[in-house]
Amino acid sequence: MAIEQFDLYGETAIRVQNEEMEFILVPAWGSNLLSLRLKSKNLELLRFPKSRELYQADPILYGLPILFPPNRIADGTFDFNGKKYCFNINDPLEHNHTHGLLFDAPWTFLRAEAEGERIVLETIIHSEEHEEIMAQFPHLFTVHMHYILEQTTLTIEATISSRDTAPFPWGLGYHTTFNYPFNGSGDHSLCRFSLNADKQWVLDERFLPTGELVDIPYLEQLQEGKSLVGHALDDAFQTAKTGANEAVLTDRGSGICVVYSGDEYFKHWVIYNDDSKQGYLCPEPYTWITNAPNLQLPEELTGFRVLQPGEQVKTTTRIVIEEVV
Repeated sequence: MAIEQFDLYGETAIRVQNEEMEFILVPAWGSNLLSLRLKSKNLELLRFPKSRELYQADPILYGLPILFPPNRIADGTFDFNGKKYCFNINDPLEHNHTHGLLFDAPWTFLRAEAEGERIVLETIIHSEEHEEIMAQFPHLFTVHMHYILEQTTLTIEATISSRDTAPFPWGLGYHTTFNYPFNGSGDHSLCRFSLNADKQWVLDERFLPTGELVDIPYLEQLQEGKSLVGHALDDAFQTAKTGANEAVLTDRGSGICVVYSGDEYFKHWVIYNDDSKQGYLCPEPYTWITNAPNLQLPEELTGFRVLQPGEQVKTTTRIVIEEVV
């Protein structure tokens, strides 16, 4: 096992590795875990930027950006508890706020240490240390990340703590951007994607949920493993009520599959692959569905949740790499 700090495109990065896996995280770039590499096959699983300029041009499509809150907020506004929240419109074409407040903020690196057979890396962010965050979401809160590498499993824990005197809504997600296929060959014929979902959200022309849930027309294929050749996706799904909450990316050409799972908080997934020809696939686990604060639907359906003063919540997602024949 090894831990080292190094310069990546002018920023401090931390590389963590054991005998089988390696990851690289850049605290100043939103605590983004930019690289996840399977050493035995020399496979870079995540989309890694080849330059600082490429990353800064579209940071959401590299690595594992943290979305707080996830996806879009219509017109950048919502009302809660007598307060009107106004987020920056960073999606002017659709007039939405998108991707939240933390993915482009500098985080603080706390530690990276070996603990027995695993390595733990921790980062943290305090809202009051960032004017941009407080201007849009004026609450005192902390998000504390743990990235735990053990054999071929990466566990990601996010602990959100309220230090505020008023309740506030919280939503969390990850815009995980995998190379697909993993070997970068461009040959999708040996790739299959599965997701344990049972319903699909109807989206409008601004990619906002209308509030309607419908049956997935290719449900059986999706649950058993579907080819995405020619299938462009920017769709939102509801997690199935039974079975494991996971997305599985299988690439027989590379000889591996990635099992990406979320705990009981992650009731929704957005799946994005642009036009299906760009060589990446983004399975995005969300605790609340896109635009949840503005949907006139039950909270148990949308995932809208509130953190009371002094409360904290911990969420867990996991990426497991397995070999396939």
